[in-house]
Amino acid sequence: MYNPADYLPVSDKSIEEMYQELLVYIKKIENEYLYKLVCSYFVDDLEFVKKFNFHSAAKTVHHGFVGGLLEHTLGVVKICDYLANTYAILNRDLLYTAAIFHDMGKVYELSTFPENDYTDEGQLLGHIMIGLEEVGLRIREIEGFPVKLAKELKHCIIAHHGELAYGSPKKPALAEAVALSMADNLDAKMQTLTELFKSAGDNMDWLGYNRLFESNIRKTSV
Repeated sequence: MYNPADYLPVSDKSIEEMYQELLVYIKKIENEYLYKLVCSYFVDDLEFVKKFNFHSAAKTVHHGFVGGLLEHTLGVVKICDYLANTYAILNRDLLYTAAIFHDMGKVYELSTFPENDYTDEGQLLGHIMIGLEEVGLRIREIEGFPVKLAKELKHCIIAHHGELAYGSPKKPALAEAVALSMADNLDAKMQTLTELFKSAGDNMDWLGYNRLFESNIRKTSV
């Protein structure tokens, strides 16, 4: 039987277990419109689910392996869950939905392994705009979807990089957008450190300047 791990970089976590864990969070979404929207992709669209679960989250930088997009998305959702439990001002349903959708455009921005390279769509539009278009098209298929809620979800998606300089067309203007951008940044950076330390092996010395952190990096001594 073909095992991707024999030929490709693959998440060290079970893809099926991560997907089942994501489904648990999806079932917690109480708003009927957001629930229908999320399910239309992550439950009912089996072809999309297969692509999403196999995809990487990046060409390089972080989560650049099979299952990386799922692993990153689940990591962001978990952080958002903590934030929603801690700060009552956050709309849990909107935050969960935005976290689940925030990088879904990468399914189309990057080709599948073994290429894992930018597609024409990725080069010309980027995953933020692709995701925005995909979500917008699916929203139109759900009768009665609240206009204001659709705009709020779209804002969270387009603002999830947090800064204009980092590729977001808008800076966060909603509490949920702020929370999502921070959760996305945190998970990406911690995974980057994880991969950096793993590649360093037993090296406990300074690992050199890292562009993402704008600092020389090393492991802690204990």
